[in-house]
Amino acid sequence: MTFRKNVFMIRNYLLTAWRNLQKNTFNATINVIGLSVAFTCCILLFLMVRYEFSYDSFQRNGPQLYKAYNVSHAAHGDERSESMSYPVAPAIKKEVAGVVKSTNFMSAGGGIRYKGKEVYNRITLVDPDFFSMFTFAIVAGNTTTPLGGVNDVVVAQSTATALFGQEDPIGKPVEIKVSGQWTAVKVSAVIQDAPENSTLQYRILARTEINPNYAETKDNWNYNHHPVFVQLAASATMPAAEKDLRQMVRRHGVVDEAQMKSEGYRKDANGDFSTIRLESLTDLHFDEELGGRNSINKNYLYTLVLIAIVVMVIACFNFINLNVARSFTRAREVGIRKTIGAGRRQIYFQLWAESLLLFIAATGIAVFAASMLLQPFNQLFTEKLTLNGLLAPGVLVCAFGATVLVSFLAGGYPAWLVSRFNTVEVLKGKVSVKRSGLLRNGLITFQFILASALISGTLVIYRQFEHLRTASLGYEQESVISIPIRNGENAQRYAEVMRMKLASQPQVLAVTASSVNIGIGEDKTQSQHGIGFSYKGQGIGTTTVGVDYDYLKVLGMKLIAGRDFSRDYATDTSSAVTNVVVTESMARQFGIKDLKEAVGLSFYPDSAKPRWTIIGVIPDFHLGSMNDRLGPTTLLLNRHAGLDYLFVKVRTTNPVAAMRLVQGTFRGLEPDNTINASYLNENTARWYEKEQRLSSIFFTSAFIAILLCCLGLFAIVSLVTEQRRKEIGVRKVLGASIPSITGLLSKDFIRLVVIAFLVSTPIAWYFLERWLENFIYRVDASWWIFGLAGVLTLVIALLTVSIQTVRAAVANPVKSLRSE
Repeated sequence: MTFRKNVFMIRNYLLTAWRNLQKNTFNATINVIGLSVAFTCCILLFLMVRYEFSYDSFQRNGPQLYKAYNVSHAAHGDERSESMSYPVAPAIKKEVAGVVKSTNFMSAGGGIRYKGKEVYNRITLVDPDFFSMFTFAIVAGNTTTPLGGVNDVVVAQSTATALFGQEDPIGKPVEIKVSGQWTAVKVSAVIQDAPENSTLQYRILARTEINPNYAETKDNWNYNHHPVFVQLAASATMPAAEKDLRQMVRRHGVVDEAQMKSEGYRKDANGDFSTIRLESLTDLHFDEELGGRNSINKNYLYTLVLIAIVVMVIACFNFINLNVARSFTRAREVGIRKTIGAGRRQIYFQLWAESLLLFIAATGIAVFAASMLLQPFNQLFTEKLTLNGLLAPGVLVCAFGATVLVSFLAGGYPAWLVSRFNTVEVLKGKVSVKRSGLLRNGLITFQFILASALISGTLVIYRQFEHLRTASLGYEQESVISIPIRNGENAQRYAEVMRMKLASQPQVLAVTASSVNIGIGEDKTQSQHGIGFSYKGQGIGTTTVGVDYDYLKVLGMKLIAGRDFSRDYATDTSSAVTNVVVTESMARQFGIKDLKEAVGLSFYPDSAKPRWTIIGVIPDFHLGSMNDRLGPTTLLLNRHAGLDYLFVKVRTTNPVAAMRLVQGTFRGLEPDNTINASYLNENTARWYEKEQRLSSIFFTSAFIAILLCCLGLFAIVSLVTEQRRKEIGVRKVLGASIPSITGLLSKDFIRLVVIAFLVSTPIAWYFLERWLENFIYRVDASWWIFGLAGVLTLVIALLTVSIQTVRAAVANPVKSLRSE
């Protein structure tokens, strides 16, 4: 009986709540719109954060898997690198206690062909332990020892489909192009494609020993070029393993302490200039230095969570203010309900039921809106969110639970306030909630503190992004086209053919080739190569770039001293000496003050190879993004080694036509190359995708926050004008002008916005300064940015207030005084 009574009571609450909402359509619509916008924003940000934290969660051995990395203690801070030499993986497994498995994970070019059909997919070289360490299922073929033989190869499902179609690939003889050389192998297994939320990605897997340079360098500890992963026993600990790693590094004499000391490196607490450490796979996705292109800083995700909370808080404050404003219109209704016997608790739950209905409606609209926005959201932020993730039972349960909880928190105060109205005063029309004015003003002030801080953050982040994107990198970008080459061994021939075919085209100015792309091209890869050596007791380090003729011409670089590579000098292609062009910082490492003295300087970076002779010096330029420190670079003329990219300088009066011309000409050289060409400014823009995403999110969040704040402010203005309706009428009768009344009603709200600005400025400045410290090349958080944020906030608030205050000021005073 009690259960049926409770059900009937709840049904009655909801039915009455629905009827009351129908009577107040305008207020209900404003509430639902504000809540829906906030909920949609929160759902999308929640899904995004949830997806990022799901990286590598499917790995069964995840807690025991680690990536090895080198750490060196430079004067300006620690330097970390994932590049390891061939001996590292077997040595760690043999010499470090607790390590049960290890594998290389080396990118080695790409390409696989079968019966004349060629598919370009990246090749990754691993060791047999790879398949038992990581949870990537073998779906066909040898499931126990997929790479049991050196000439075995494992292909991903997508690669198998592209190359073999419906034919069974197991046991088929194929050729793979490893480091530029075609090698005959046999397909031993097909492995599932790596999930999108996997740090490790692959298409073709082969043995490390198949690399052409393996036999020559397999015992060389100083030739670093690939990452290494290890698996610890369940009982082993990372600190104990790292202690053994330090001993291993010392035992094999990997570190040249004299050279590192001469380069300004320092020892750590253990007395090491450099050593090998481990990073857990579960943390790797959140390490932007070691985790690859898809890695993301946890602080970035926490910022998204904070933004979602800020938007939700503003929406809830807005809801409270709107309902407090509407409480006056319902005062008589509450008084009558109390007169006929309704208790305070009944009135409270009745009003909360209305809030719950609004929140449920807003949640439903938000889920629908989020599903509609998933595709554009993924395109904007390069996420892989799906509708299944949005409609997962766990997500829906959390959404419903959050709806009930937030509706209770946000709707509870207005319901409690209204339920406390004095019945006699209500029926006499003397009800007042002035005692709650401090809380309401506090809510509005807090809303605008958050909004003003978001506006300041948006402006600073945008300026920093623009600084990174537009800063001079030391070369021309807009007029240079980058073309990834599939057959790098033909790069010089391709360059000569392109020069000959395009010589008569006025749109094309010069052609060259390079071993390193600038920015991130359409092939989505980026790599750099470096070398270190000692010269007269001084440590020298430099990034090396293999180039063809006209490299400086194509990129618009000017010589400071000496000359460029030239066909007129036979020594430029001599096998007895290697002529090089170096950047200014590279030349300075030799202790040279006058850069002209660097020209002609000869030295041996490797005693087993020809000496290098400097023939020219150019200004420093950014081979990496502005997030990386500018470093010394050396250009080498590679006339016999493979190069990976063609650079074509064009006139940009018609960039589309120039691209079409260059792309069409190159298609004749590599018709099977499906990777598109791109302008260098497009490549360099990809360096800053994360900053652009953060800027977009802040801009959107600031817009939503301002929109919700305006709704909340509109509610407060409505409340005050309703309270002072008779006062306004009296003032108008006594001759007050519309501007004076508008100013009278507006000044209190403008004061709140000014207070919010003064409070938010130091808070925003502090956190933005901390954020800017993460950048090597940064803008300043100038005072005018916060001033502009304050002005924008004030103008927006003033416009919102004016809409309601002007309406109150021009209203007919007869209507407001009629009851007197």
